[in-house]
Amino acid sequence: MPSIRNYSTDLLRSVLMIMITAHHIIVHSLDMKSLGTGAASGSFGVSLFILNGLCIVGVNAFFFISGYYSIKLKPKKLIGLYLEMQFYLVIWYLIMLARGEFGLKSGQSLSYILNIVFPFSSFWFMGVYFLLCVLSPFINDYIDKLDKQSQKKLLIIFSVIAVVYGFIFDWDGVGRGYTFLHGLFMYFIGMLCNKNIDVLPSRKAVYFGIYAGSSLAVGGAAYLAYRHAHSNIAWLIYSYNDPLIIIAAVSLCLAFILWDSYSSIAEFSSRISRYVLAAYFITVRTSVVFLPVKMLAEKVSSQAVIVAAVIVYAAAVFAVCIVIDMLRSRLFDLLNRVLHLEDIYDSICNRCRRSAGI
Repeated sequence: MPSIRNYSTDLLRSVLMIMITAHHIIVHSLDMKSLGTGAASGSFGVSLFILNGLCIVGVNAFFFISGYYSIKLKPKKLIGLYLEMQFYLVIWYLIMLARGEFGLKSGQSLSYILNIVFPFSSFWFMGVYFLLCVLSPFINDYIDKLDKQSQKKLLIIFSVIAVVYGFIFDWDGVGRGYTFLHGLFMYFIGMLCNKNIDVLPSRKAVYFGIYAGSSLAVGGAAYLAYRHAHSNIAWLIYSYNDPLIIIAAVSLCLAFILWDSYSSIAEFSSRISRYVLAAYFITVRTSVVFLPVKMLAEKVSSQAVIVAAVIVYAAAVFAVCIVIDMLRSRLFDLLNRVLHLEDIYDSICNRCRRSAGI
């Protein structure tokens, strides 16, 4: 049973972040989210629906990867991620002040400062990830002790809750996939695939085919619903707990995991993998970051040009974010050396252990 992350997985993480960025461009900048209101504010071609279907697997895939390799609780890593989120929120706060979007002593300013202190309201994915990290020792231990029969039963129960109650009936307790329960579901599927990898098909082409077919079906179904004046249904088809989106995410992940490439591109991806989440943090202000694509879409009518612009711009934004986060990481390293932050952290941990009698 594989337990060491291979280069292909790190390449997948980079690909997924570009896909998430492209999805956010489509949903926020090109306003596909307006489908959920029942009155779309623009005209969307089939190619844009297909591209969104191909890209929307990103969030599910990240949760799956976490489960496949099982999260190892590392408080220092969690603190680092928390500070990274705060860093970028502070930068955006200063930019908004400089742009005159609100006054320093205004209620909006105070609200944003509270948002910096509690950043999960801006990054729901990270809130779920943090909960998974904190609970991972208990989750991992419980799932490791399940026999094959219990694994199957729990998978069926989880699937019914996520798909039937969540996707079909939109029960508030489950939602459309923007919940801890759904993150836990994908994490569980990842762990199950790791435990049963020897009995799963070993041909990566099969998984790439399933991913492509499922994603095209999602995009095509959403487009047909949109064309027949069912915009709400079109938007619901893009829910994270849509069974086809779940299947597509799992298939794409397994294709890369089984690929296990050691190419120069995969090796390079491994070196930058620690910075990929920066694209998610930096692009929190979608109306500003993705404005060029929106302006282009307002000037041209060619769907091919718009789709190409989304892909190229998403890749470019990702590259810029990697460079920015490398600089941020060097700044943090410098502060760590000057202020001896790790020594302070270790001292606090040791005091806590002594107080607890450990």
